[in-house]
Amino acid sequence: MVETPISKVLEEASYKAQAGDILGAVELYRNATELDGSSASAWYGLAVMQSKRGNTADAVSAFERAHDLKPDHAPTSANLAVLLESSDPVRAATLAKLALKTLSDVEELTRIVEKHPPEEPLILPARIVEKQVQEVIPDPPMLDSKPVDEESPMLEATPVLADIADVAEHAAELAREGEFQESLNLIQPRLESDASGNSSLWALCGVCLSQLDHVEDAIQAIEYAISIGEDSAKAHFNLAQLLRKLGRNDSAMQSLANALLSDPSHINSLVARGEIFLERGEDDLAVQNWERVVAMEPEHPISIEIENLKLSDDATDDDSEEVVKDEVEEQSAESDEDAPIPFVETRSFKIDKARELTDSGDHVGAVNAWKDLLLDDNSSPEVWHGLADALSVAGHIDRAHQCRQRANAIEEETQNEEERKEAVFEADLVEAAIVAEGKASHLPPSEEESVNVAIEWYNNGLNLLTEENSLEALNCFEKAIGGAPREERELRVRAQNGRGHALYQLRRYPESIQAYHAAITMDPAGVTGRALYNMGSSYAAVELYADAIKCFEQALGRGLDTEDVTICKTQINRCRLLHKEQEKRRRAAA
Repeated sequence: MVETPISKVLEEASYKAQAGDILGAVELYRNATELDGSSASAWYGLAVMQSKRGNTADAVSAFERAHDLKPDHAPTSANLAVLLESSDPVRAATLAKLALKTLSDVEELTRIVEKHPPEEPLILPARIVEKQVQEVIPDPPMLDSKPVDEESPMLEATPVLADIADVAEHAAELAREGEFQESLNLIQPRLESDASGNSSLWALCGVCLSQLDHVEDAIQAIEYAISIGEDSAKAHFNLAQLLRKLGRNDSAMQSLANALLSDPSHINSLVARGEIFLERGEDDLAVQNWERVVAMEPEHPISIEIENLKLSDDATDDDSEEVVKDEVEEQSAESDEDAPIPFVETRSFKIDKARELTDSGDHVGAVNAWKDLLLDDNSSPEVWHGLADALSVAGHIDRAHQCRQRANAIEEETQNEEERKEAVFEADLVEAAIVAEGKASHLPPSEEESVNVAIEWYNNGLNLLTEENSLEALNCFEKAIGGAPREERELRVRAQNGRGHALYQLRRYPESIQAYHAAITMDPAGVTGRALYNMGSSYAAVELYADAIKCFEQALGRGLDTEDVTICKTQINRCRLLHKEQEKRRRAAA
């Protein structure tokens, strides 16, 4: 049997609806209604798609046409009942009651009927009823010549969605082929519904948006993907490239550091770090990163850049060769006895070097330095705390927490051992005093100085925050975190909160949430109402209204003044309304 044009259009529209291409499905269903205005299937499909887009008025209009054409179709009645409940509750209840004759197990319809019981129909005299029947029901029209079974079947109330893994694979394939808008059309409806927590889809969404020149939106999508679990080198690298487009090289360097923490052999990140170092005039650091690339991939084109840089350096060195010639000859003439003793990197030197890398913001170098120290001594709580600091500043809060737990466990074990020894030698008070004095003098002489420097960085960060110089403030707070001794918990908590404020001002909301969470983890008992309020504001900024409400509600009982309490309650009411609207849209989309 040859298919009619309307059936072909409906079949293609149904395919696009199942694939998540909402706009394409709307266009095809609209074409179907123009081809045959009496097709209930076409009007119903158009209504479902308009509802998924949030166009309630258009959806109601299309459902009404479908209902007129096919009054006994239960899904049409059910959808109309839900959409009309707020504007026409009586009719909504009537439609819900009609739908329940077929869809007997739908709780939403039962609720509508119970909340808005339909009015009893008016019983008219037989003569009037007969007259109305004659007016309402005309003579049966002549049937069209086309067979009834050629028209596509009515869609279910919720179109069948493809498996999310298949959607992701298809979308990725489209992106690889350069079809970024088509890929975005495929995944966007799923991100707004059942795949809202899929980190890899959000990352792909960011890639597509970036290729379509929506840079700010792309950054937000990838940052959100990372915040919910997409901790891959590729995601961090893509974020870094977008940040570089906006001239945010400091933030880009942090993202590249995070990429290399996830995968130390990620070549693209090493190349990009070298490029930024070169732009800053730090040629040695550029070459250092690029040489790691060539070591892994000898034929990489970056080797040409390395040679060019070395040739440039050699040309500069030739100019000064004669100046240093005499000095070199003089040094070569010195006896072996006068030659300086080669410097040996002691453990304390390595620790100081690792701390310097942490303070300077070289997250990858810092983490690698602390890991090297662990290879020498994995039972040192000082080294575990140092690694935790480096990971925390780099944004890897969970890994930092694990290192901190390991350090605390070692310290507790050491303390227990020391207490046991003290109990054994309790009688020897003189020896005990000597041991105690030795422990007290074990602290580094520069610790007090480190505390003062960290406090100075923290205060500078606060001043820069008031001036809305968020990026510099962020840098100050991170240096305060890296420089504060672990015993200075209050200072570290305050600095993490300051870091959260700076990230919030920079609109890097997922990272600000991580910073506030890190502060709360350090001192759960001392968390303030203001910290919880700020964390709630960050959750609200990424539309996680349920989490925001929890933070605001917990903030109320933690020392807020009267004005702050009023503001907090206003935020709770606002987020409740937004959350309710969000849930309503999700239900409508389903």
